[in-house]
Amino acid sequence: MEYKNIILTHEIKGILIDLDGTLYDYEAAHKKALQNCNSAFSNDFPDTLSSEEFYMQYREKRDNVASRLSPQGACRSRFFAFQELFEEIKAPHAFNKALKYEALYWQSLIDNMELNKDAEWFLKICKERNIRICIVTDMQAHFQVQKLQKLKVDHLIDYLVTSEEAGKEKPHPEIFLLALAKLDLQINNVIMIGDNQIKDIEGAEKLGIKAYQVNLNGN
Repeated sequence: MEYKNIILTHEIKGILIDLDGTLYDYEAAHKKALQNCNSAFSNDFPDTLSSEEFYMQYREKRDNVASRLSPQGACRSRFFAFQELFEEIKAPHAFNKALKYEALYWQSLIDNMELNKDAEWFLKICKERNIRICIVTDMQAHFQVQKLQKLKVDHLIDYLVTSEEAGKEKPHPEIFLLALAKLDLQINNVIMIGDNQIKDIEGAEKLGIKAYQVNLNGN
């Protein structure tokens, strides 16, 4: 569903909206960030892992961290994933290298983010109508703030709720309830907008919140 199909009735006083994959194409930015990390790894550790092996190891470590730490915000940590990867290849001071690669990953991803024009239009329409906006997102808070700043929409956002703050990831009701509390609104006065059917749409609808799904990359 496109942003221009979202109907804002007079009952709507607030918007709950996802960030990654909803305001910008996360997959495209993530792909570029991981490519840059792979290139750095090839230079730092030649003849250790092929490109394919690097991507496979990274994905495995991400899954390990997510499984072990879920539903905390830390389950999304790139640092822990890289640290586990470097520990496995017996790299000395794996924690130092993990910090370097986490910084490279996020800087690359943020540099390659582009705000979806329809999303920008929608946020501005909401502000013109005095509809309050709360970002509802998994991930550590400081990275999400950096993304909002890079997209230059932070001035349009009233509140931010992350899984790090809520202690639960979507679709757990706690993260949506925290957003409602910050907005000081009732369920029938808000809508949830996101790209993920289970996390964003079903998570909101289980609480009785009306939800709209968007699809930025055509998948």
